[in-house]
Formats: sequence, structure tokens, C-alpha cells
Amino acid sequence: MSHDAEIIAQAITAIKPTPDYLKDYIFPFVIAFFSALLGGISAIYINRHQELKNIAKENYISANQVFLLAQECLSNLVAIKYNYEDIKSDHPLVRAGHFPTIITNLDDVTFNAHSLYFIRTIPTANKKAWQKLVGFIKYRILRKKIEQPSAEELRKSWRNIVKISSMFGNYNQVMGLLRMRNSMNEEVKQLLSEGNNIMLYAPIEEVRKRIGDKLCGGFVDVTESVISLTDSVMQELHNFLLEFSEIAESNIELKRIKEWGRFPIYKNTQEAFLECMKPIIKPNYKILSEYTGAPEEKLRNKYNFNELA
Repeated sequence: MSHDAEIIAQAITAIKPTPDYLKDYIFPFVIAFFSALLGGISAIYINRHQELKNIAKENYISANQVFLLAQECLSNLVAIKYNYEDIKSDHPLVRAGHFPTIITNLDDVTFNAHSLYFIRTIPTANKKAWQKLVGFIKYRILRKKIEQPSAEELRKSWRNIVKISSMFGNYNQVMGLLRMRNSMNEEVKQLLSEGNNIMLYAPIEEVRKRIGDKLCGGFVDVTESVISLTDSVMQELHNFLLEFSEIAESNIELKRIKEWGRFPIYKNTQEAFLECMKPIIKPNYKILSEYTGAPEEKLRNKYNFNELA
């Protein structure tokens, strides 16, 4: 090889880049790996965020449906009570006579307790920054036990799903009693009818004799059961509507569904409504005992649902 050729060969060799394994192999691999990792983490975060948003949305819808169901039940009972809220007598048969056949929707309602699975015994959502900090220090760092309400407090709280279920069950019981009483009321009216007139103003004992002791006893018993249970359920529904909004919000992350706004707040200050919410005067238990054959004390307990709650 000539001297010139050797110089050219050396020049070509000098131009050839020196292999850089970090730059040519490791760095591209690391870039690709972390790009895939970052993409995966981003996908997981977005999916988790969307999942939590959907959960919050479902919980909001479930709570709202129960809230609206309770409002519908209360409105129905108020409409029913308007038919007999003017009862002022304590005589069982007079009271029964002032309670007309109810011509309205007396269907039962369906409550799915599982729809409120997210309701906890304590608030878990929408806490302020300082509340989260205090909770983190107390329960994560200091490892203190989370304070829970007592069994008695929980029994009286609307955080108790069994209590909510019982409320709707009691509403259905009112509907069942009303359907039974409607049938009995029509039977009584038929027995008291004289031509086209009904013995509305006949002496009590004459009315009782015409009806018969058996039907009379059952008639006044069912009537008093309806009156007392209706007053009790109306109070339950009203208290539920006033208190449940705050409870629902305390267990639903509203920040995830900002576009949905806050949970509805119930308030009804109409004079007619407030007047209707007042309980009907209690019956004369002594006379009622004579009609039904049950002891007075037993009847007092039977027709005082709020005291037993």
C-alpha cells in the first residue's frame, strides 16, 4: 500500500465514530421503558379517577332516589290525613265515623337497602383540609382508634339503614291498614244505610248495635291503628328528609361530581302542612277497651308508636 493510500485509510478510520453503548443502547431502552411506565401510570390514574367519579355519581343518584321516595311518601300521607285531620272527639266510634273511605293511591313502595351501602356510621367525605390533617395525625401517625357512635346513638340515627328500611316498611303497613279499613268502612256504611241516607247522626249505642260488637270492635281498632301509625310515620319521614341530606353528603365525594351540585335540602314551612303534622288527639282508652275487649294499658302501648321507637 502506498503512503497516500495509508493516509486515506487512516483518515477514514478516524472519521468512523467510536461506539457509545450508553448512548446507542441503554439510553433509548430507558427512554422507551419510562415512556411506557408513565403511560401506564397515567392510564391507571385516569381510569381510577373515572371509576371514583362514577361511584360518587351512582351514590348520589341512589341517595337522591331514596330522598325523593321519602318525599313522595310524606306527601301521600299528608293528602290522606287532610281527609280526617279535623277529628276532635276522643270517642272511638265517633272518630271512626269522621274517617272517610280514602280514594287515592294506596300502593306499597319498594325500598332497596343495598342502594345505600355507602352510608357509613361516621362522616368520610368532603372534609376540610384541617380536618384531614387532624385525622391523619390522630389515626395514621398516633394510631388512635377511630371513634364510632354507640349502639344507642346509631339506633336513632339515619345512618342506620335498618331504621330507614323500617320507616318505609311502616309506610307500607299504613297502606295495608288503609286498604283493610276502606273495605270495613264500606261494609259499615252499608249496614248503617236507610234507603239513600246513612245514620250519621244516630245515637252511638244505636250505631254500635246496628254494626254489631265484632265488626265495631275491629272497625275502631283498625281506625285507631291507622291514625296513630300515620302520625308516627309522618314524623319519621319528616325527620328523615330534614336530616338525611347532611348524612348523604358526608359519605359522597361531591368534589368528583361538581357539575351535579349539592344534595337537595328539604324545607316546608307552609302553615297547612305544619298543622297537618300535628298528631290527632288520642282516643278514650276506657271506651276503646269496652269496644275491643283489650286492656287499657295494652291499647295505650299499641297506639303510641312514637313512644316505643
